[in-house]
Amino acid sequence: MKAFVFDMDGVLVDSERYFFQLKRQFLHEIGERPAVDNVTEVVGLSADSGWAKFVPQDDKRSKLRPLYEEYKKEHLIDYTKYLNADVPEFLADLKADGQVIALASAGYLSNIKQMLRQCELDHYFSSVMSGEHLKANKPAPDIYLQSAQKLGFSPAECVAVEDSPVGIQAAKSAGLETWAVKYPYYQLDQHQADRVFRGFGAMRDFYQKLR
Repeated sequence: MKAFVFDMDGVLVDSERYFFQLKRQFLHEIGERPAVDNVTEVVGLSADSGWAKFVPQDDKRSKLRPLYEEYKKEHLIDYTKYLNADVPEFLADLKADGQVIALASAGYLSNIKQMLRQCELDHYFSSVMSGEHLKANKPAPDIYLQSAQKLGFSPAECVAVEDSPVGIQAAKSAGLETWAVKYPYYQLDQHQADRVFRGFGAMRDFYQKLR
């Protein structure tokens, strides 16, 4: 292992539930009924794919998304409240060991930068990539292939840390060993992952045994 590539939402920060509830709240307030009832249905999806789940009708969705973006600015997330336990400590362990660390998220680059700034994690990451700017977002392998290339390593030299089936599929398709973080509030199919950990504390303990 020479590098670790992390997903963000649901992995470093428990932000999936916040944005799920915010979208539902927005739609209810304008008199629309969301087509999604369970956060598990949208975990790991890109913004486009997630919105297609919430509002299946193309014409209606194209009108509502800009309104939601303005609504979101009035309800900005404070990522420090959603930072998962033991994340800074694990990143510090990796950095101390000389591991190269990257972030590869299907989400918006603006959200990624906001999280890194608020949680003061930006100094850990040598590379930050958003699927927003790629031709094919997760579950396509592009973001992991390009992250490894940007770091100067082969995919086989990198470990991906994911949570969703979509993200795990992307990492595995790219050829990365894939570790999944499992939290009790998400019922996700993680069987494709090479290892599954119940939080970063357990992942940190496992990593320290490998050192």
